Amino acid sequence: MLHSWEMYQGCYVHIPFCQQKCCYCDFISYQGQSPLVMERYTHALCREIASWQPDLPIAGHSTIYFGGGTPSFLPLPLLERVVMALKERGFWKQPAEATLEANPGTVTRESLAAYRKMGFDRLSLGIQSLDDRELRLMGRIHSAEEAERAFREAREAGFTRISVDLIYGYPTQTIKSLRNSLQRILAWNPDHVSVYGLSVEPGTILADRLKKKVWQLPSEEESGRMYDELMETLPQAGYNRYEISNFAKPGQESIHNRIYWHYEPYMAFGAGACRFNGKKRETNPGRLPLYIEGKNAEPEALSEAIRREELVFMNLRTAEGLDLHEYEVRTGESFLKHYAQALEQCKARGWMVSRNGHVVLTDEGMRFGNRVFEVFVD
Repeated sequence: MLHSWEMYQGCYVHIPFCQQKCCYCDFISYQGQSPLVMERYTHALCREIASWQPDLPIAGHSTIYFGGGTPSFLPLPLLERVVMALKERGFWKQPAEATLEANPGTVTRESLAAYRKMGFDRLSLGIQSLDDRELRLMGRIHSAEEAERAFREAREAGFTRISVDLIYGYPTQTIKSLRNSLQRILAWNPDHVSVYGLSVEPGTILADRLKKKVWQLPSEEESGRMYDELMETLPQAGYNRYEISNFAKPGQESIHNRIYWHYEPYMAFGAGACRFNGKKRETNPGRLPLYIEGKNAEPEALSEAIRREELVFMNLRTAEGLDLHEYEVRTGESFLKHYAQALEQCKARGWMVSRNGHVVLTDEGMRFGNRVFEVFVD
């Protein structure tokens, strides 16, 4: 019997189009593209799906995840064409979940009903804030009112699993405005909440405006208070922290994202998409013209050392941590022996504990996750 890490457990599809690119975004996404470019991209995407030959078995309940960009910005006939291509190739069978990312400013009652009809049963809404001034500064195309409408209409369309995203630490944001956004969102009763500390990426509008001192980030102390507010309020409201940045009601955790954190194989299609078979990665060209013309993906062979480190990093992101027995089965070595010094260092700093055959990050360890992970680099 094959282990879960010996089969493709999920499928990611990248839709790189946006009505407007957000100020903080460095993802592979493009605004202002014509309907003809979207048509050509869809044709190339379906061509890739039809021609790709899996080198591992595909789990019967392999998950589906459409990310971007803004998948909900792709015209419905084109989106449906991609869904059908996946189903025809057997990559979309009876998924444990099928998620679509959506911007509240790009959905309607009709489109939400169409997504459900296609088979999507989970919606990930990019809310980010419910302060209209903050939304304008972020470059978001929706208002707080439109976000609430989108959530309500998604429920009416039959989405029983809805996740919302929030950003903290953005210029002009305060603990008061974050608390207001959070309380309003909790009143909607979403099933899942993802919270992301702002990351300033080179080449973004945000980075440029900060460099020119047009904008200023909240102080480190203010951002810390925002973090504490989120970490305290969400569990009190019934949302379990099951990963560094993700909270869910019991049973509403993202099945697809667990594949990444558990370091299991996944398929991926689209511009800039990266697939992983457990031993190597392949990354498609991110530039639209190159992807559309069919340029091959770039392979990246992963050494045993890299795979070992990534297995540790990804699992430690989760609340259950790294399973020591599974680590030994997958790597052929003892975690406690190989990482004895790193483990003791983390325990001494209060970042990590051993519990029921797992090593697990403490709340403090999750707060300083990147510093913890650096300790485990050989």
